Amino acid sequence: MDTLFKILLLILVIISSYFLFINFNLLSIIPIWIICGLIDVSRHKTINHKLIKEYFLGKGFLTFILSPLNLLGDLLSYRNLHTFKIEDLPVSHQNEINEIVKLFDENKQKISKRFEENKEDSRTMLFYQWYGYKLDDTISEFNNNYKYIKTIGVSLFREKTSTSRHFGPLRMTYRILYNFNKVKKEGSFIEADGRINKWKYDPLFIFDDTLIHQSFNEEDDLRYCAFIDIIRPSYFDSIMKLILSGIGFILKNTKSIFYKNWKMI
Repeated sequence: MDTLFKILLLILVIISSYFLFINFNLLSIIPIWIICGLIDVSRHKTINHKLIKEYFLGKGFLTFILSPLNLLGDLLSYRNLHTFKIEDLPVSHQNEINEIVKLFDENKQKISKRFEENKEDSRTMLFYQWYGYKLDDTISEFNNNYKYIKTIGVSLFREKTSTSRHFGPLRMTYRILYNFNKVKKEGSFIEADGRINKWKYDPLFIFDDTLIHQSFNEEDDLRYCAFIDIIRPSYFDSIMKLILSGIGFILKNTKSIFYKNWKMI
């Protein structure tokens, strides 16, 4: 099925390139963009009319705009399982994930102290790296030059706090969330395209965040999650890194746009 999907994508790229070559104008681009969006949103297992509307006209609009780039990422990369166990990834990726998880476990008290001054905010976020650009050096190890990990941060949900349903913009990376303060109750969890992960039972969750998802903390306790983006395993590592480097340069000062509903430290 994954091979068939890549063949269809390749055919779309060839046809799109031909039409753009012979008739380059806005009217020729729009139908191709819509087709890319339809292919992109159809990956959802929970697809329905509401989800399609959210994707094209709501919080998924940026994901729709970037759908040609995301589909190119699919074409260059290994099979997308949507949600992953760490053993589903190459050993080189596993090693970096295990290293960063260990760092969060070793520094969890130091990290939590950084958030103590913002007790009035229900959702708070701190970035150490953003698409490879170093932003905070209070824990020097988080500023290491990782080969695959490109974003390192922390998100804090205070009591009775949730996000709305939303889509991540880019699929050149996968999202890793690690609940390093180890919540003890079932009411703290994430739902990604119908898959529910409760932090009490599994503190590490890896997923394709361009699929619709929503995080919940329905308990009276804090929920800390490491917030990590790792380059997708790919047949063309150097191309993926080059694309991400360009994206990082463009987006290095824009994280507040993506996380406008969060208090940034």
